Amino acid sequence: MRGGGARYNITVKFRDIGVIFLGLAMTILLIANWLIVRGMLPFTEADAQTLVSGAFDYEVLYTGSGFVPDYLSVPIGSRVAFRNAATSTPLWVASDPYPGRTDYPALDAQQDYGPGATYIFTFDQSGTFGYHNQEVPIDDATISVVDPNNPVPDISKTQERQQAVRDKLVAMLVPGDPNSIFTVIDAIDADTVLSLDCHDIAHDLGHRAYELYGFSGAMTYSNPERVNHTSVMDVCAGGYVHGILEEASLHDHNFGDNPGALCENVPSSNKAGCYHGVGHALMFFNNRDIQASLDGCRKLDNVNDASRCFEGVWMETFWGNTEHSGPGTLGWDLDKPLDPCIQTQPDAKPACFIYASFGYLRTHVRDYAGAVRLCTQSELDGSDTSYCLKGVGITMVTHFKATHLEQSEALVAGLTVDQKHGFYEGVIGYARLSGVSETELVRTCAAMQTDASICAAALEDSK
Repeated sequence: MRGGGARYNITVKFRDIGVIFLGLAMTILLIANWLIVRGMLPFTEADAQTLVSGAFDYEVLYTGSGFVPDYLSVPIGSRVAFRNAATSTPLWVASDPYPGRTDYPALDAQQDYGPGATYIFTFDQSGTFGYHNQEVPIDDATISVVDPNNPVPDISKTQERQQAVRDKLVAMLVPGDPNSIFTVIDAIDADTVLSLDCHDIAHDLGHRAYELYGFSGAMTYSNPERVNHTSVMDVCAGGYVHGILEEASLHDHNFGDNPGALCENVPSSNKAGCYHGVGHALMFFNNRDIQASLDGCRKLDNVNDASRCFEGVWMETFWGNTEHSGPGTLGWDLDKPLDPCIQTQPDAKPACFIYASFGYLRTHVRDYAGAVRLCTQSELDGSDTSYCLKGVGITMVTHFKATHLEQSEALVAGLTVDQKHGFYEGVIGYARLSGVSETELVRTCAAMQTDASICAAALEDSK
């Protein structure tokens, strides 16, 4: 009996000690939480995952210094609590951009939450989403929503010869710092050779930027620093923007219903490039179904926007690859690149003929004379030929520094004035998108021996 009593007393003492330690632990947690709420202790993602309850899976605090943590990665279906831990500032959680809130429209508290109040939202769409306090827009943060059961493909559009350069530029994109985008753009602009041949690289940069910063963050059009970097939308002939839209479409199961929604808040001067990117994105969304993608473009209200979208579809058709969509075909015959253009509906014909030469050059590398012959075959009417030659002119820009465009006169020597005009329009238009100055374009036209006046006219007409 005595021995049993001794064991009982020892058990009680250990239990008492356990209660004391539990009480101390709870007290420490309460004190830590009190300090975090008042911004006196740092708050990490690990803290957010610890402070859970049956009502939510993760917690983000809004403090006097903004959202804590300012970056959070969660699985799809997670309930995230946004708790206002500020002393007086109201909290209205809303998707970027401010004030449009179009990146993830469902993420919108639609009202202020006072100090101590909590807004809970279920993230049922994968992707990266920037958000802000609608009452203090400068306070923003980012959430990455991952769907482990439906991972998006890892896109790589860059040719092997340029992958090392691509990887170096991608590494310059700093997580949590969207301003690093401008550092990458400066590096591209400073390299006059790369800036003329970086479209595919820029697609991959756009994909990575979306993964890190979300749509609006990657596009930078609501970033105050953008006033000193107005070339964001045009860098590498728009390739960067196209990549952003491609990645965004892969996360949005409803993208096909309203494909132009993401471009609504883009500045008017940049909408054309955005809608071109929508065309690329539709081809990703529809697994390279050309007709479905063209029909998606037709959902855009504005005819000009739809035309730019057609361009994106056809560029992806003729120059893109099938790796992102698994087994399949290009959707057209390599030996007959003009057939899709001849067979398509009239509204999509011009864009198709512009990019059909890209298809020819897939298997006839740098055979520009052959591309010219392809465009001038007798089966085509004058308009189709002109657009096709414009496409050949676009492909010539990569040789602007290497061979000088004034030497392209020999390539189009046997063409009519109208046909040459189309060719030089392509050259000039893409050169502008690639950052070639008007001064240099004027010099190029003036240096021609026989086509100076035609080139000058194309320069003027394409302004």
